[in-house]
Amino acid sequence: MANLPEQNTYPAGVYQIETTDPVVGGVDGISNIQARQLANRTRWLKGIADDVIEARAGRPTLAERMQGFDALSPESQNALLAAVQEALNLGGALTKEMQVLRGFDGMSVAAGILEAHSLAGLFARSLDTLRQRVLAQGSAVLKNKHVITGMVLTKSDIRALHLSQSGTVGAGMSRAKIDGRIISLPDDDYHVSIPTNESDQARSYFAFLVNTVGSAYAVQIAAEVPANGLPLYRLDIPAGSTGNNITAVTLTDLRVIQSASSWVTSSSPFVTVAFPEILPNADYDVAVEVESATDVAAVGAVQAYDRARNGFKIRMTGSADNVVLRWTLLNPRYQ
Repeated sequence: MANLPEQNTYPAGVYQIETTDPVVGGVDGISNIQARQLANRTRWLKGIADDVIEARAGRPTLAERMQGFDALSPESQNALLAAVQEALNLGGALTKEMQVLRGFDGMSVAAGILEAHSLAGLFARSLDTLRQRVLAQGSAVLKNKHVITGMVLTKSDIRALHLSQSGTVGAGMSRAKIDGRIISLPDDDYHVSIPTNESDQARSYFAFLVNTVGSAYAVQIAAEVPANGLPLYRLDIPAGSTGNNITAVTLTDLRVIQSASSWVTSSSPFVTVAFPEILPNADYDVAVEVESATDVAAVGAVQAYDRARNGFKIRMTGSADNVVLRWTLLNPRYQ
């Protein structure tokens, strides 16, 4: 014996069986229409009853449950919001934003609930502001790489570049400081190949010195300079450049040339840090921690400087390379 299927609907009426209706059973039989309609109504009412029971939250009646909301008078709401506003003011954030809450006096409970939803969104934005401005933290990689002498790239008669100390391939020796060491590369014909460009738009690539395998170094070309690479030149390759004729390829010198001294340099290596959001002012401090480096003992002194509303710089006095720094914004006077 099967049960009638039920649907969560409330039919507008209940069918009256007429004297002329034949007795027909089954799901769609006319004899079961009334029972099916009443069963649907019962299912619909059961859903409403379940919602009411859930809203009571264990209270004997729904009225008793609602008394807790009625107890939140406008005065109580104002006291609560005043405490929250004071806490945020002490945190140094949202002083201006909280002014919108001054019109909260005298609201009904329903209006207060709606305002609470708006306030919840405001608090979420507040926390995001605190994270991005007051409690900002991040990491940066400070590179200490430069050319000592040479590393000159010139065009050849094929789709490749010569590497030399003077610009003419001979018996010269190029030197560079990279990864905390000084490396040397002899002059070399056709040292690195130039990428082709089969597209209809110009493309830019970079030539850089990098550790390839073990202690071996060479010049490579790619669309971006890797974190452990020393930039040398930018290559602008015109559209449709595929053959050995590379006269239209432009080389832009990006080399930073300094002496071979490990500790005395013409400029301290630095890295620029950009904030995700502009700060109201530049009256802040920065704590910097060294996480790793090619030689942590050779990092020297680390200093944050050139503070601006949109970021700052970090420099060091040592000879280490690939220095990973963790910085934390200290801003007790945010207002």
